[in-house]
Amino acid sequence: MDLTLAPEPLTARQRTLVVWVAIACALSRLLALARSPWDWDEMLFCLGMRDYDVTRHHPHPPGFPVYIGLAKLFRPLFDSDFRALQCVNLIAAALLFPAVFLLARELRFRFTTSVVAAALFAFFPNVWFFGGGAFSDVPSIVLVTFAAAFLFRGVRSRNAYWIGTLLLALAIGIRPQNLLIGLFPGIVATWKRKPHEIAIALLIGIVVCLTAYGATVYATAPFDQYLLTVRAHGDYISRVDSFRAPGRPPLWRLFDRFFIKQYQSPPLSVIVSLFVLISAIAATRARDRRIGFAALTFAPFAIFAWLMLDRFSISRFSIGYAPMFALLAADGIARVVRLRRNANGHARTYEVAIGAALILAFIAYTAPVLGPVRRDVSPPVQAVNDMMQKLKPRRETLYVGYPMVPFMEYLAPQYPFIRVIDDRALALTQPQNAWLLTELDGTSPQGFYFARDRNALWNIARRHFFEIDLRSFDRVPRFLDGWYEGERVEGDEWRWMSAESLLLLPPQNGKAKLRLILRVPSELTPRAPRITIRLNGKLVDRFRAHEDLLTKDYDDLETAPTGLPNTLQLTIDRTMKPGGNDPRELGLQLRSLSWGPQ
Repeated sequence: MDLTLAPEPLTARQRTLVVWVAIACALSRLLALARSPWDWDEMLFCLGMRDYDVTRHHPHPPGFPVYIGLAKLFRPLFDSDFRALQCVNLIAAALLFPAVFLLARELRFRFTTSVVAAALFAFFPNVWFFGGGAFSDVPSIVLVTFAAAFLFRGVRSRNAYWIGTLLLALAIGIRPQNLLIGLFPGIVATWKRKPHEIAIALLIGIVVCLTAYGATVYATAPFDQYLLTVRAHGDYISRVDSFRAPGRPPLWRLFDRFFIKQYQSPPLSVIVSLFVLISAIAATRARDRRIGFAALTFAPFAIFAWLMLDRFSISRFSIGYAPMFALLAADGIARVVRLRRNANGHARTYEVAIGAALILAFIAYTAPVLGPVRRDVSPPVQAVNDMMQKLKPRRETLYVGYPMVPFMEYLAPQYPFIRVIDDRALALTQPQNAWLLTELDGTSPQGFYFARDRNALWNIARRHFFEIDLRSFDRVPRFLDGWYEGERVEGDEWRWMSAESLLLLPPQNGKAKLRLILRVPSELTPRAPRITIRLNGKLVDRFRAHEDLLTKDYDDLETAPTGLPNTLQLTIDRTMKPGGNDPRELGLQLRSLSWGPQ
C-alpha cells in the first residue's frame, strides 16, 4: 500500500453505482427522523440552543460548540431548536456512505469492498437510529471520518493535508475525543509534509479549536467557572462511568458489549464479528497494512470508550469506532469469497451478494422499529405536555424525577417544580395536592402512563425514557428524633439533622433499594467525619466523608416484616453550629431520599 500514489480511478460504471448507492443511503435516513426529542442529551442540546451556558449543562461539558454553531445556522429555517439540530444530523447522516467509502478508497480497499463497508456502516442499527434525532454522534463521526480520509490523502497532497486538519479541528470542536481518531492519520500525513506545511496545518488546527472553545467560554461564563464545570464533569465520569467506578463490572465482562453486541442482536452481532475476526487474522498473517491503518485510526477511541464511558450508552458511543468494524467486516466477506476455488470471475458477485444480504438483514431488524419514533411523540414529551394540561401551578405541587428535569426546563420553563431522585422518591416536606413526574425504573405505573414498546428499539436506543409516569404523590417518611423542620427554596427541598437521627421508611415487601444524597457542612469535611447508616438496626455502611456532597446507593436490602415500617438511623461523629440567630447543631443535610422495590 503506497499512499504517495492516488487510488486507481473509478470507471464511469463505478461512479454511477456509488452515486446511486449514496442516494439510496441518504434517502433511507428519512425513515429515522424522529417526531420529537426523546433523550436527556437531546434536551440538553435544545437548552443549549435556547440559552447556551455550559455551567448549567446547556449543553453538558465541554459544550459541543461546533455542533451547536452549525444548528444555529439552520435555526432561522425551522420552528424549533430540535428541528435545527435534527437538520444537522440529517445532513451528516446523508454523508455517512461517502465518508466511509472515501476512507476505504484512501486505504486501498477494493472498490466492491469499499462500497459494502460504507453501506454496511450506514445501516448499522445504532448509526441509522441516532442519525434521526438531535444527537452529536453522527455529525461527529462523519466529520472525523472525512478528516481521516483527507489526512491519508495528505501524504501526497498538501491541500488535502490542510483540509483534513481543518475537518479534524472541527470534529474536535464537537468532541475533543475525536483527536484520538485523527491522531494516527495526522502522524502519517505529517511525516511526509514539509516544515512550513506542517506549521500552516498546526495554525489551522489551533485557530479553529481556540475559536470554537473560546466562543464556548465567552458565551458561558468566566473561564474559571467553565473550567470548574468541565473538571467536575470529568470527575463524575471517572467516579461513575469509568473502569474506576465502584459499581462498574470488570472490563473483561464488558468486552462483548463494547465490541460485539453494540446493538444487542445476537445473530447479526455474531455474523459481523466472525467476518471481523477473519479479516483481523488474515490481515495479521499477510501483514496487510490496510487493516492495520484502519485499526490504528479507530482503536484508540474504542479502547478509550471501553475504559471510560457509560456502559449503559454503548449503542451511542460505539458509533465513534463503528467504521472500523464496517471496514473489517467487509474485508472479511471479501476474504471468505476469495477462499472459494470455484469463485473465479464470480468473486465480486458473491461479495456483493453476501454484503447485500447482511445489509438487508440489518434493514429488516431496524426499519420496523423506526416507525413509532417517526410517527409518535416520545413518552417524556407526551408526559410534560399532558402534565401542563392537567395540573395548575397555583393549586398543585409538582415533584420531578431527576431524569425528567431537562424536559421540564425546556418544555415547561415557567412551571415550578421540586427535584427528586427517581420514581422511588420520598418527599422531605409535607406535600399537599402533590404530583410526581418521573421515569419508571423498577416500579409499576400508578397514574397517567406514557410508554413506548420495548422491542428491538430497547436494544438500539439508550434504555431510558421508555416509560414515564405522572402520579399523585404523598410518600413522606416519618421524621423522628434528631431531625429539624424541612426547608424548601425554589426547586430544592432538604432537612438538617444533628449528630444522630431516626426516620421511618414505608413498609416494603421483599428486597429494597435505598438512595441517599447527603451534604456535609464544608466546615467539617477537612476533618473527614465518620458517617454510619443502619437499617432496622443492621449496619448498612460506615465511611468517612472527604467531600461535602455524597450520593449513596444500596441494593438488596433486607426489610422489616410485611406491613411494618423500616427504621433508618443516620449518625455523624462531628457537628457544627452555624452561629448567629441559628441555635441548631448541624451534622448532615438530607438532600434527597429514595426508597422502594429492588
